[in-house]
Amino acid sequence: MPEHLIAVDYCYQFLAEQISMSLLLYSHLPAALFALIFSVFVLIKAKNRSAAMLLLTCLMFSLWSLADLGAWFVFLGSSNVMFSWSLLDTFAVTMFFFGYYFLYTFTTKQPLPLWQKITGLSLILPVAAIALIGLNISIYDLNSCVAYENTMYTRITYLIEALFLLAITVFTFTQYKQTEKAEERSLLLLASAGVSIFLLFFFSATFSVSLLAATDASTYVYNYLIYGLIGMPIFLVFLGYLIVHFKAFNLQMFSAQALILGLIALISSQLFFVSSVTVILLITLTLTLTCIGGFFMIKSVKKEITQREEIEHLANKLKKANKRLKVLDQMKSEFVSIASHQLRSPLTSIRGYTSMLLEGSYGKLSTKATKAIERIADSSTHMATSIEDYLNVSRIEAGNMKYELSDFNLKDEAEHVADDKRQEAMKKGLLITFKSDIDCQGIINADIGKTRQILHNILNNAINYTPRGTITLFVHDNQKKRKIYVDIIDSGIGMEPDELEAIFRKFERAQNVNEINVTGTGLGLFVARKMARKMNGEVTAHSDGVGHGSMFRLEMPLQM
Repeated sequence: MPEHLIAVDYCYQFLAEQISMSLLLYSHLPAALFALIFSVFVLIKAKNRSAAMLLLTCLMFSLWSLADLGAWFVFLGSSNVMFSWSLLDTFAVTMFFFGYYFLYTFTTKQPLPLWQKITGLSLILPVAAIALIGLNISIYDLNSCVAYENTMYTRITYLIEALFLLAITVFTFTQYKQTEKAEERSLLLLASAGVSIFLLFFFSATFSVSLLAATDASTYVYNYLIYGLIGMPIFLVFLGYLIVHFKAFNLQMFSAQALILGLIALISSQLFFVSSVTVILLITLTLTLTCIGGFFMIKSVKKEITQREEIEHLANKLKKANKRLKVLDQMKSEFVSIASHQLRSPLTSIRGYTSMLLEGSYGKLSTKATKAIERIADSSTHMATSIEDYLNVSRIEAGNMKYELSDFNLKDEAEHVADDKRQEAMKKGLLITFKSDIDCQGIINADIGKTRQILHNILNNAINYTPRGTITLFVHDNQKKRKIYVDIIDSGIGMEPDELEAIFRKFERAQNVNEINVTGTGLGLFVARKMARKMNGEVTAHSDGVGHGSMFRLEMPLQM
């Protein structure tokens, strides 16, 4: 059986002269004690599975620390020292398993799968059996202070610890890929980093000491075990951050209280290892200042938590109100859709009869009657346009708008729309002109009816808000970008730059429009942009300011 010397001449005299007993105690006891207090407090407050796994992880760490201390005290007797030393591997492997168990339950909020529990137990049991039988420590001589450790069994322990570290890495990677929310990913990475750093510190220190002890009989190499315990405070710092930032374990004040209590415990513990009156006074002063500062820190944190809870409460209320508003908005859209459909039938009759009256189908009308009926016809036309806008808004918001795409010439359609609206514009004393400058056929793939409606809506907007002057439709293209543009340029009232996007929102109108037109609904441009974007196009606006007119542009992709 391959064996190597693991400790030579570390009797009590050597401890007093070489190791520094106070450093050995100070490195083990505070870390173990603080870990236990931290985990017990978390379990009391949280009372969930991950808190229980945290406690078991810290308990195994504390038991390992006590067993490691026991292995140094020769006056306990050789058999007790051997037993204490042999248990180290069992506590270490169990701690690695519970560390993985904690990470899994903490990040997934689910119990560890049964097959993983069985696998972990099957890895721990052989190490525990070897320790209880005493195969890992074969000899300890009290007279010569010599112990022998079985190399093969020790390597098995380190191999199992490495497997648990690999399991943590694989779990973190796979869970990260499955997690979509950024906040949950951050929590996973931070929790995994905390557990990994803790276990890697421990593994690196114990494994390095084992390798050094195989070639160096000096007990100086065992001083490096102290560095393995540094991982626990780092792990607790990670947990404290998770508690504060992500509200892990549903704790609020805990991290601040635990931090202050930990500092007080660490500072107080120094009083047991010093004898100088000056140092005692300095430590006492430091402890007093820490207590005072901690009191104000906890008070400040409590105030901040209270404020944050109030903000979150208001945010939740606002979220509920927003959901209610969305429901009401949907109900409103449904009502508008139903009402609009109900209005279309009688309005169609009104428009039909007014048209017949104006055409003389019922005999010649007097001049006064003709003017009155023309006014009715204009009002009914405006009402029909408004109803169509309401219906389009309802269809857009419900996702029921249908688009029948085909290839057609945009230049020709723009010219037809200009011709259709020219007579209406002339009644207001406006001149509509059409120009084009294109190097291609101007073919686009879109819904021809929807495209005409977009142009009608934009041109209606120009007519309504241009008291005098001209309106120009200008069609041009950019073959490099494979785009064709229809610019509708008016000499109307213009807009401020900060209104150029607002006018495309539902029921939004520019600030100065009521002076010119009080009948607008604020829906025409909203519908036009929505339709254009559904056909891979865009509608934009430009104005140099109030009184300088406006330019609206329909942009569509060319069929090359």
